[in-house]
Amino acid sequence: MQMPSRPSPETGPDALDRLLAMVGPAVAPDLLRQLAEDLGQCQADLASVGAGPNWQVWRDSSHVVISLAGSVGDADVQTLAEALNLAAHGQDAGTAQQLLPQLLDLLGALINQIKARYSQCEAPNR
Repeated sequence: MQMPSRPSPETGPDALDRLLAMVGPAVAPDLLRQLAEDLGQCQADLASVGAGPNWQVWRDSSHVVISLAGSVGDADVQTLAEALNLAAHGQDAGTAQQLLPQLLDLLGALINQIKARYSQCEAPNR
């Protein structure tokens, strides 16, 4: 399956910086914590399917990942989630099973990046 390619000025590491600047330093830690929590839940949901296709879980979780990865500028995660979402809507188990390992790996890396940013901006009284 060919993954869509669409460059955007809103992708890349600068997108997360712009998002954090928009919300300001008082809200940034809460935003980062919530992003990590929501993406972690999606990762757990996607990983739990394991034995066979669960189209609803794949559609729901990939939809959330598309939005959140796009918001923080991770085009690779967003593109893989879009491809998984298409596979889930088409009930294409082969493509979905092929995409899941790479998506889960990149999603884990994104979550770790967000957690690292959270650690950097966490206020002493939090």
